[in-house]
Amino acid sequence: MVNVRVSFSRMGWSYIFFKGLFHDLPGIEVVDPPLVNTEIVSEGVKNSPEFVCFPFKVILGEMINLYRNYDVKDFMMIFDHGPCRAGMYAVVQKRIMKNMGFKDVRMFYLSQDDLRNLEWLRIFRDLEKRTGRKFDDYKILRNTILFLVKAYYVERISHIEGLVRCREKNKSMTTKVVHTLMNLLDNENNLMKLSNFDRTIDENFRKIPIDKEMEPLRVCYTGEIQVMLEKWVNYDLMGELGVMGIEVHKQYDVFDWVMYKLNASKRRRRLEHTARNYIPMDIGGEAVWNMGSYLESQEKGFDGFVHIFPFTCMPEISLMGMLEAEKNMDKFHMPHIHFSLDGSSGFEGLRTRIEAFHDLMVSNKKSNPLFRDVKYVFPDEIKDIYLKPKSDFEYFVSSIEKPMSRILTMLNPTKKLDVGFTVKNGLEFFSRNSFFGIGSLFNL
Repeated sequence: MVNVRVSFSRMGWSYIFFKGLFHDLPGIEVVDPPLVNTEIVSEGVKNSPEFVCFPFKVILGEMINLYRNYDVKDFMMIFDHGPCRAGMYAVVQKRIMKNMGFKDVRMFYLSQDDLRNLEWLRIFRDLEKRTGRKFDDYKILRNTILFLVKAYYVERISHIEGLVRCREKNKSMTTKVVHTLMNLLDNENNLMKLSNFDRTIDENFRKIPIDKEMEPLRVCYTGEIQVMLEKWVNYDLMGELGVMGIEVHKQYDVFDWVMYKLNASKRRRRLEHTARNYIPMDIGGEAVWNMGSYLESQEKGFDGFVHIFPFTCMPEISLMGMLEAEKNMDKFHMPHIHFSLDGSSGFEGLRTRIEAFHDLMVSNKKSNPLFRDVKYVFPDEIKDIYLKPKSDFEYFVSSIEKPMSRILTMLNPTKKLDVGFTVKNGLEFFSRNSFFGIGSLFNL
């Protein structure tokens, strides 16, 4: 039996719920990934292929740093066979690290092709082999729920952050509240206590004095998910927009992606349908959903579209090309700005572009009838927290209604499930503690 130190990419606040996946498992010590900095990214850039996606370089740099300075030799990474290169990062990163002399590095793959088929459970079986210990099934179930619950709250906090910062009367108070909430969430692993965390979020944000009459400019903030989440990579562009008095509607987080992989995301289904005339299929990155977000935001009368993505990300570049094509100008009239990030961009250059974009939106709001005559609608989150706070009964109903809605969406699938493969994965996992491996029946 051995004790294993496991870690993963930080990806903004995502490490909070990935820790929950391995909480209190025997023989597993989760090491918090440190904040991404210039030194970490430089190491990743130095050892990566030149034209690989920038997130690949950031994650590789994090792994090298964890191996050298935190004695971490076991890493968890997502894996899939989709159109995006991100699904194959782990295999190549493992090879690079071994070529660097890190011969004892190990990679544990969290399969995300279709989370309904239970293939992702293999990561626990692989960790059991590595540690020489068995994990109780109830702990795996509890940790799975803990992962989902924490991922949901991280998404909700981040979304409200974008709506509140532009209204705050005391500068930086939103940032302080967000850090407080994330620390509370990180340190709480009791599911019963977490069931009431929605109220904690609302109460903490309510402490921020805001301008309740303000009708700010509204932007749709979107892009490739890793670049969106990691603040070192995107220069905290979302925060900068808020400081400029812009209401930021952040489109994606990991929870939304997990729900999509469970076929339980009504929103992603809707965005795919909206974008179908321009991008009829998943081409990688977040391109198809970003197109849907643009069209939906334009329909709602938003003032702008902020799109960030890694340098060399072909799917996102394809989206940018469609939006900027002269022949499409009548279809895509909402102003849009695109940032291709590779770690070499200067923050002042980005800020100058954002300021110019802000001036364009202000000018549109004053003189362009397409934007001038749009009636502002207060976000539901602002109403619930500041204008008409929820009652105890409403919090109770919400705690039941939201998960039930996800389950009902899953029961009305849009993608076919490989039932045989799912049964095989389930039997292999739940028979792992028995002398007779039920999964071996499939190899007869």
